[in-house]
Parts: sequence; structure tokens; C-alpha cells
Amino acid sequence: MRDDSTPSVSRRTLLAGAGTTASLSVAGCLGQLTSSGSGGVTLQARHFATDGVESFYEKHAAKFEEETGIAVELETMGWGNAKQKQLNSITSRDGPDVEEIASTWMPQQIQSDAWLDLDELDISLDGVFDQPTGIAEYDGVTAGFPWFWGPRGHLMHGNMLEEAGISDAPGTWDELVEQGEQFSDAHPEKNLFGLPGANNWAVTQYYAMLVWQAGGSLLSEDNSTAQFDSDRAVEALNFYKDLATTHGVAPESSAEWDGPARDSAFINGRIASTWSALNTVDRVVAESDATRESMSVAKPPVGPGGSSATFYGVNLVGIHPWTNHEDEAAQWLEYLMRPSVNAEIAANTGFLPTIEDGFEQEQFAGELYQTFADEVLPVAQTFPQVLGWGQVEGIMKNAVTDVLTSAVSGGWSEGDTRDALETAAEQANSVLDEN
Repeated sequence: MRDDSTPSVSRRTLLAGAGTTASLSVAGCLGQLTSSGSGGVTLQARHFATDGVESFYEKHAAKFEEETGIAVELETMGWGNAKQKQLNSITSRDGPDVEEIASTWMPQQIQSDAWLDLDELDISLDGVFDQPTGIAEYDGVTAGFPWFWGPRGHLMHGNMLEEAGISDAPGTWDELVEQGEQFSDAHPEKNLFGLPGANNWAVTQYYAMLVWQAGGSLLSEDNSTAQFDSDRAVEALNFYKDLATTHGVAPESSAEWDGPARDSAFINGRIASTWSALNTVDRVVAESDATRESMSVAKPPVGPGGSSATFYGVNLVGIHPWTNHEDEAAQWLEYLMRPSVNAEIAANTGFLPTIEDGFEQEQFAGELYQTFADEVLPVAQTFPQVLGWGQVEGIMKNAVTDVLTSAVSGGWSEGDTRDALETAAEQANSVLDEN
């Protein structure tokens, strides 16, 4: 799950402020630990430089050391150099004991024997939501614990919609278009909706949502063949561009927006709704006159395929096989899996807990969170777990951005969307064949 942190590396030792107690080791089930002699061990942990991770470690590494006698030292890495740093460690078989895993990098890393199988360590993912649990498992290996995730909901400025006489979230694509016209009548200088476009690194995630909603898929069921050039997928990409260029539901410029441009438009009320993770609400409240009570959330509208699917990203935490502290590292993972601890890392980073009981914690009380849990999480999907996906996604991204850009510039013609996707699918199939 990518963030926009500046690529950097920092190291700090996080020490407990109180005396240690008897050490603990894994007994086999979540939260069940037994005594062992782990005092004096220091685990090395490496994570992406996501906001909130360091403050989480400051508190919980200290609590963990007080409880077990095991210290944890944190290193953070920016996304710009993370993949190479991890590759260097995997190649040299040297590096941190515990590390954060980007889910789309995981298949290749498992092929390179980068992660211990949590099943063999008797670490259970019972209690984790089904979708991230499925991502944690690849090629017979449960590589890590999904420690937070970020599904996208249909976020709305409730007051702006009420002023336009709109009382409910759009239930279908057609209703989204109809509400867009109604909203424009009430607010001629604003738009009902807006998504990031061609200049956003995550444009393929929004395209994937539309493909799924239309009833299509990105790859075949066995992940061997690209299917993002199907009739459903072509319909999805045409709807993406038409939201801005034909229907007027979104600003025409949004077809080329990056993420910050969309965020600015939503925060400042130039668009009344968008698809985003729930932490966007926190930014809106912090940077505008909106309140949490004036914001609302729903699942995305149903497409012609009968689905309201949304996209989620998820990051995991795993243990490297070269560690000399396997038992202690397993204890740290099981500590992270406690519902209250999982809820705190999710709250610190602005994402959501992966442990179902995390939504029972105080941080996730309230209507927005409960609606998200009840309506949005059940329809969340993510990219296929397949070798070569990074290349496939890059090929798909080029096709999507070309269509969106040409639509804004006036260079798009009937049939261009299908041609672009078919060419991209041929290239993607070559990558999949090689893997």
C-alpha cells in the first residue's frame, strides 16, 4: 500500500522505560504465549515510511519490551528505494528480522524464499478479514500478517448534496450521472464527483474498480491471460473518461488529475464526492469547515455487471528466514495481531484494522466507521497475486492514461479505447507467459 512519504531512511532504537518481566514465546495461537528466556534479544524491524509508524513503535516497542524483555529497533524506508533495499537483503540473505511487505511484490519475493511461512510457526490469521487473509497466502506460503488496509468508499459532503436536493448516495452508474446533472443545476461552478486521472500513480486502481463494477476482470480465473480488454473492460474505461468529458459529472480537468489535485478539489468543496480511503475524511475535517457529522460514506454505485466492487490496498508484516530470532519475531507479530494494537496502528496511519474485532475498539466507533465496515469492506477487492504483476499493471496504466489524456485533448475517436486495451493486453500476455 503506497504512501506519498519522501524517500528516506532513518534508524532509531526504541527502548522500554521500565524494567522487564519474564520473556514470552509463541504457544501456537493468537495471543497465547508461554515463558522463555528471550531477555537481551533485539529485533530489527524495517517498515515503509508511513505517517504514524514511528509514533506507534515508540509506544508499542516499549510496551512489548516491558512485557517480554525483547527490544525492537525500527528502520524506515521510502517507497522510492524500498524495493531495491528489500532485493538487496533477499540476495545477500542479510537484513532485518521482521519487515513490512508490499502485497504486489510478495509473489516474486516468495519465489526467492524471502519469508517464513507463518503456518509453520503456528501463527494463525484467525480473526483477520477474509480479503487480506487471502492476500497473505501465495503458493502455499502464508508470508505475513496483514496489519492495515485501505479500501475505498464513496465519500460525500452531505451538506452540499442536501443543498442540491440529493438525499442518498447513487445506487448505480446511471444514478451517478443523473445526480451529476441535478447537482450542476444547483451548483453550476462545482461538480458532483471526481476521481484522480492520468497523472495519478494509482489510476489503475480506479480503472479496476470500474472494470469489476461492469462485471469484468483484469485477468482470467487462473491468472494466465489478460482480460482487461473485454467488452466490459472497454465499457468501464469509456465510462471513466465520459464522467469528465461527456456527462459532466466530474470536472473535465479531472481526467488528468493526480492525487493531490483530487484531494484539493474535495477538501475545498469543488467536488462533492469521490472514491477514497476513509482517512481522507480526516484531512477534509482538518483542512476545511466540514465536520465528521457533515461527511458520509457509502459503497460505490453498482455498475452494469451488478457489482459495487471497490479497491483495497494492504500491507503485511513478515519474518525473514535468515533471522536468528525466529521465536522472538513470532512473538512480535502476535503482539501486533492483538485487536487493540491492530486498531492503534490502523488509527495512527489513517487506515483500517485488519482484525475484525478492531472495529470494536474505541478508535473505530461512530457511524462513518461502522457504515464502512458494514457496506464497503464486504465489496473490497484487490489486484491479482501473480508473478509479473508490476509489469502488467504498468502496461495497463499506459493504456488507461493514453485514453484519458486523448479524451481531454480532443484526440479520442470511437474505437480508440478498445484498440489501446487490446494492444496492452497482448503485451501483458507476453509478460504472463514469461512468468
